[in-house]
Amino acid sequence: MAFRMLLGALLFFLGGCSTVHVQNDYDPNYDFSRLRTFSILYTQSRAGSSLNQDRIAKALKRQLEAKGYVETEKKFADFYVVFHTNVKDKTKIVTDYERVGLHSYRYWAEPRVPVQRHYSYKEGKIVVDALDPRNKQVFWRGTATDMLQSFKSPTERIEYINKVAEEVMSAFPAVKGANNVQTPSASPASPFDRP
Repeated sequence: MAFRMLLGALLFFLGGCSTVHVQNDYDPNYDFSRLRTFSILYTQSRAGSSLNQDRIAKALKRQLEAKGYVETEKKFADFYVVFHTNVKDKTKIVTDYERVGLHSYRYWAEPRVPVQRHYSYKEGKIVVDALDPRNKQVFWRGTATDMLQSFKSPTERIEYINKVAEEVMSAFPAVKGANNVQTPSASPASPFDRP
């Protein structure tokens, strides 16, 4: 019985942590309507390989181009995109209630005692910033956090990175014709701390 409860708690924990958690923030006074071109700038990463850095850049480029933006050289860009990645060790505490007693036929009467289980895992985080080239100020930010997963092949890893990029950039406004750009509709969230 205790093993089944432990297994159930572990599956619940792993299932709950496998969903990408995304947050967005932006400057409500920023004029998104003038944006047409972008350039992705690389920064020093505190986690991951250069392979993953390239995959992330390609995934972000794909999302922005799907929204109508055009990639160009840094000196011609209307805005810059900079992303940062980070990995932290995390611990999750789950409390189970195990039955104790000798009489299985008196199942209802057996007392339950709380037992805490500690699970260690690594949490990955990506922060995507859109900067104005004129003052280098961030005017839009998207973050995604998730429990790091193991992948059997590079294809699976690329698919996962594409999924994360799509979720992070979903709130970035799309170009809607020459003079009509969709502006963010959601209320701005609280500013995020830099990793």
